[in-house]
Amino acid sequence: MKTREWKTRMLEQLRQWGEEATMIALFDFKGLTVAEMNDLRKQLKEKGYVVKVVKNNLMKLALQEKVPEIVDVLVGPTAIIVSFGDEVEPVKIFADFSKEVEKGEFKAAVMHGQFLSKDEVLRLSKLPSAQELRAQVVGAVAGPLYGIVGVLSGVMRNLVYALNAIKEKKEKEG
Repeated sequence: MKTREWKTRMLEQLRQWGEEATMIALFDFKGLTVAEMNDLRKQLKEKGYVVKVVKNNLMKLALQEKVPEIVDVLVGPTAIIVSFGDEVEPVKIFADFSKEVEKGEFKAAVMHGQFLSKDEVLRLSKLPSAQELRAQVVGAVAGPLYGIVGVLSGVMRNLVYALNAIKEKKEKEG
């Protein structure tokens, strides 16, 4: 494939991702070995996320109209993580990975078409994932329901005991 043709296809792919992705996290991969980058790709791919090294000029062309702030962070080696679902999980995976290998750092992100600074992405990486939040909501809703069921079953049990006691008393009386 010719270089120009490849660039055209890549630009179109980046524009499409810019439109369809829920999250595009940009990170500096400087210092990561090929093996570390492959490990990161594998971890993210297993969860359904895309990792791609991108040319800054192509990324600028693809997103500068929609997210003009992106231009300022596209300096040096840049790779992206693309998610079409959960916005938090891929960011958490990269944050944990970069902490473990002590290399790589976020540059910024685009979430639902909105620019997020490096600090905002770091804060996002500390949030529970969507699945964890759902579990917390279910727990918060289910907890009181279990309490109500316990109270109502206790009332019913006491009613049965009382009715049994009345029945036994009447049988003894006669």
